[in-house]
Amino acid sequence: MLKPRPHHPASHWHSTRRLTLGLLLVWFVLTFGVIFFARELSGIRWFGWPLSFYMAAQGLALAYLLIVAVYTWQMRKIDRRQQESEHNRGHNREQKREQQ
Repeated sequence: MLKPRPHHPASHWHSTRRLTLGLLLVWFVLTFGVIFFARELSGIRWFGWPLSFYMAAQGLALAYLLIVAVYTWQMRKIDRRQQESEHNRGHNREQKREQQ
């Protein structure tokens, strides 16, 4: 999902903001779409229930949990990548000091 790229603090915040904005967009589209298109979605059946009712009762809550899980999973990856980058930069500085 996330492509490896040069690691520096700006990259960390760029990745965090991009992830947050993307998930907020998904949240908004799901919430607004289900409410705005409730009549149209009621014609679709999901496990015997109208889709709009299912989404309002359970589907959106499950979607929100999925959004939180994706955010947590991706943030761990971003933070781990940042920590490795800081560790490597610190190691490179020590090597330069030793060479001088």
